[in-house]
Amino acid sequence: MQRDRYYTIGIDIGGTKIAFALIDDKGVVREDKKIPTRLTGGSEFIQNEIGGQVNSFIQKYGSSIMGIGLATPGYIDPVAGVVKNAVNLDWKNVHVIDVLKNTIEKPLPIYLQRDTAAETLGEYYFGAGRNCQDFVFLGIGTGFGAGALTSGHLLTGSHNMALEIGHLSVDEKGPQCACGNVGCIETILSGKGLVNRAYDLFDASHDPNYEKIKDSITARQILSMAKAHDPIAEELMRKMAKSLGFVCAMLKSVIDPERFIIGGGLGKAIFNMLTGEVEEEMNTHVFKLDDRPTGFYKSSLKTSAMGAAAMVWYFNNILPNSLKNKN
Repeated sequence: MQRDRYYTIGIDIGGTKIAFALIDDKGVVREDKKIPTRLTGGSEFIQNEIGGQVNSFIQKYGSSIMGIGLATPGYIDPVAGVVKNAVNLDWKNVHVIDVLKNTIEKPLPIYLQRDTAAETLGEYYFGAGRNCQDFVFLGIGTGFGAGALTSGHLLTGSHNMALEIGHLSVDEKGPQCACGNVGCIETILSGKGLVNRAYDLFDASHDPNYEKIKDSITARQILSMAKAHDPIAEELMRKMAKSLGFVCAMLKSVIDPERFIIGGGLGKAIFNMLTGEVEEEMNTHVFKLDDRPTGFYKSSLKTSAMGAAAMVWYFNNILPNSLKNKN
């Protein structure tokens, strides 16, 4: 086994899957794996599902592993290592770092951060954010989230809640959100929101063709239907483009990024379909004399866990030598 390289482990816990990655100091993914998210209870889940995979990495690369980055959705306390409330995981006050430390076979530093903040770091180190000091990452997957780098620094806020906009209510007459609010951005800009809205429109149409598929519809199927010019699917895509354009306008006005990076499974899937409409919608909302160029880039990370792995470098103020000339 070659031991002249150092590695970090990244773990990205999502509402439907967990992504693992072991990355070397050249930014190369040496191993990656995805497993379904089976939420059998906070501590038991961490011990069995996450701890087991981490231990398999430790057994192979133990002496060369520098640390672990752990990314989750929701409201977290990275200092205490606690996931206070993650709606899509149904976690409340889960002491994830303590449990994981007691589960793994080798003592390693573990860093906890919100998933979109972690992915922001991944884009900066390894992806579409290279050579860019100011950008916003928008993650559209099971849920919706955002992260930002400003002047080369991760924007976290005083309570680590900066850019937690997925559960910002923008429509008082909108649908109920899993967080308990109504009309949240996530009810439109997420796979779950897209499916829920499709179900409602299919039901309201009273069309027997929609009736046949509504109970098993997926976001992927809706995208395929939109490409085939299904009217309801196209309406859903227009609504998504308008909402994403509004979000980009808001963030452009507040943060002044050089670029937006669109990631997440659904975000990457809709990128080529909607980017033009999103940019056009954004420009209708910003200051009319604002001629600042803002680019749109598709996430280029091989796996979302690369962001979690990058946390180890970032929070130790280390930039791997192989990346210094590329940032």
